[in-house]
Amino acid sequence: MQRQEQLLLRSAELRQDLARQARALQSPLVLVDQVRSGLHWLRQHPVWPLATLGLLVFKRPRSVLRWLPRLLGGWQLYRQLRGWLQGRENNP
Repeated sequence: MQRQEQLLLRSAELRQDLARQARALQSPLVLVDQVRSGLHWLRQHPVWPLATLGLLVFKRPRSVLRWLPRLLGGWQLYRQLRGWLQGRENNP
């Protein structure tokens, strides 16, 4: 009986510790969920980012030209990462 009580107390302690650790992960996971839903929205509504880019090109062409190499590099990195991740999913 005493051993069973000790195990129950230890189990309760472990559950509390796990809950505390899970709370530490909650904030970063919420941020990841928000970014993911934002990207999903952008994929569903591609006109808005394109219209914004068009407005920027019209209003400030020099700044767009200055940022263009960075944007292209970011796009290439995104495509490489996407291909790498898809390759990993297909080859477990």
